[in-house]
Amino acid sequence: MRVPVSWLQDHLSWDQPLEEFARALTQSGLEVEEIDRWSEGGAQDLVLVTKVTSNRGDLLSIVGVARHAAATVGGTRFAFEVALPLAGPPAADDIAVQIDDPVGCPRYSAMLVRGVKVGESPAWMKERLAAAAMRPINNVVDCTNYVMLELGQPLHAFDAQLLAKDGQGRTRIIVRRAAPGEKLVTLDGQERPLEPGDVVIADPKGAVALGGVMGGQLTEVIPSTMDVLIESAHFDPVAIRKTSQRLGLASEASYRFERVVDPGGTVRAAERCAQFMVETAGGEMAEGAVDEWPAKREPRVLRLRPSRANALLGTRLAPEDMAEYLRRLDMEVAREETQGDEPVLRVTVPTFRPDIEREVDLVEEVLYVHGYDTVEGTLPGAVTQSGIYTERQRKRQRLGELLRAAGLCETMNASMVHPEDLTGVGLPEDAPERRMFLLQRPTDEGLSAMRTTLPPSLLAAAQRNASQRVTDVAMYEIDRVFLPSEDGQTPREPLRAALLTMGNVLGGRWNTPAEVGVADFYLLKGIVQQTLEAMGVAGVTWERGEHATFRPGHCAIVTIEGRRLGVVGEVAPQVQEAFDLPRKAFVAELDADLILDHATLHRPHQHLPRYPAARRDLAVVVEDTDACSAARVEAVIREAGGELLVTAEPFDEFHNDELRREGKRSIAFALEFRAPDRTLTDDEVKALMAKITDAVVSRLGARLREA
Repeated sequence: MRVPVSWLQDHLSWDQPLEEFARALTQSGLEVEEIDRWSEGGAQDLVLVTKVTSNRGDLLSIVGVARHAAATVGGTRFAFEVALPLAGPPAADDIAVQIDDPVGCPRYSAMLVRGVKVGESPAWMKERLAAAAMRPINNVVDCTNYVMLELGQPLHAFDAQLLAKDGQGRTRIIVRRAAPGEKLVTLDGQERPLEPGDVVIADPKGAVALGGVMGGQLTEVIPSTMDVLIESAHFDPVAIRKTSQRLGLASEASYRFERVVDPGGTVRAAERCAQFMVETAGGEMAEGAVDEWPAKREPRVLRLRPSRANALLGTRLAPEDMAEYLRRLDMEVAREETQGDEPVLRVTVPTFRPDIEREVDLVEEVLYVHGYDTVEGTLPGAVTQSGIYTERQRKRQRLGELLRAAGLCETMNASMVHPEDLTGVGLPEDAPERRMFLLQRPTDEGLSAMRTTLPPSLLAAAQRNASQRVTDVAMYEIDRVFLPSEDGQTPREPLRAALLTMGNVLGGRWNTPAEVGVADFYLLKGIVQQTLEAMGVAGVTWERGEHATFRPGHCAIVTIEGRRLGVVGEVAPQVQEAFDLPRKAFVAELDADLILDHATLHRPHQHLPRYPAARRDLAVVVEDTDACSAARVEAVIREAGGELLVTAEPFDEFHNDELRREGKRSIAFALEFRAPDRTLTDDEVKALMAKITDAVVSRLGARLREA
């Protein structure tokens, strides 16, 4: 907010130089960003450019700044009285207010000035408005803006003759929500489509203003205006914020209403405006205000324990000092009688301070007035217990550590994506991932939906790297996705882990052949396997699968004890083309929650074997089908080998023309046998090999491959 110094001096006097005054204000919680020198047409002024937090709407006015400065920095405040020259019939004879939406508009006050003459405002008013960065318009509208800046209460002036009358001949103001399909041409000449959530000011014919945001063009003050209806209302900040953001229509009024305006100051602001209007535009002020306040908001009453305040602040302030500090902020303070020795202060918080809700808020106000720099530094008491990560949090940390140890870089992407990104990864229109939560008012059209899967973000990151000539990429992301829930309202947010490799993940080092470290399916599969094993996840199986994002025949489905863990594969050519990737990319997406459910941080200790192992190779010819996959053959071998079979790993796959014609292939396994208490004899190993061979032949229809 821009605060002209000459205007502030009408309400406050101070002794120190302006620079010291501004510095002291900043230390008291009201930040002064700069002191601006304003000049225009020979007039000049100094302006304090202040910055306030969103909960301090009371500081968005000259009087509010003066109140805060007098209490915290020091100075003398000057009170003012509203002197109204009343004439003519009471305002209630000509105006009726009907509030149909007490939630959106808890209070509506209206006053009437008859016989004004619209013209130019006096120089002093125009200069102050211009210094505060507001464009002077005419003496009627300028009075509403002047009072808004002075008292913080937005006002609006209607041409009363342009408002429709009710059956009794009175101007009827109706405060309601907008009707479906209703439209309004605002003061800027734009036709605005309204929605049922918008608060509108209407007459019997229809909407005439957008409550708390902007007036309507149909009833604006024009040179021929004679009778002016002054609106001074209190609006719900949430409703105003939603309307302003949806329409992209921000105003000085909406800026203040969003930060809460004093509901108790509407009549006072209307009277102040009427006083200025009679002085600058002539006319007569109708007696009384038409004030509708269906649910009057009483000032909040809180209790403050001085001992508690001193404990929090590390001070030794007397209760009388705290009471005086709060009275400087226009709070009423009384001392309560208590049964114990501890005094308690009963504080009545004025309605212009809705941010003060609890005892600790009063403690903060005491500190503001007392001064931060006057509080001595103290050390906190001994900490008896330090915060620690939960076991699940440590598992998640471990997962990231293992992926980084495998050579992958962590990346973090926005949780919002564009729905068309799912088209880029080949997902059909009926894919479950298409059920996305769309943002109502996205700040960027490219980020308009909450993502349901992670690979599009990683592929987009790979694309950005490739555009910068970085084609060797190995990255991962662990983050949440947003999926529809059973109630269809709040999303489920499961944790996912996604991996991507492209190019030479070892970076083509000088001491390694060019082909070593080049990304392929088995390299990514190995990273996933190694990570799961290091996490202590058991019962993992791999099966050939199909997925729209991956190249057919180059995709695997990973499961844990029958539950789907994720998918690993080579990106399909059309997906690679959609993301303009210069090299083959390989992607995995895993259910990180499922990994953490099965992971363990405590690995069992095993002694090193005391006896040697017996190693054998077994090559079998099986059908080239999923039913005889290497994983399936390995499972049969392990089951038949029993506890003495330590390892069984495939190390070779063989095809020739004869096997291809038969629809078969040969897979060779390296087997290792060991007993914990003895060295196995050749006869024992032969018996185990025979048992394994019989199981493979009988259960899978395999045959031994001849040398």
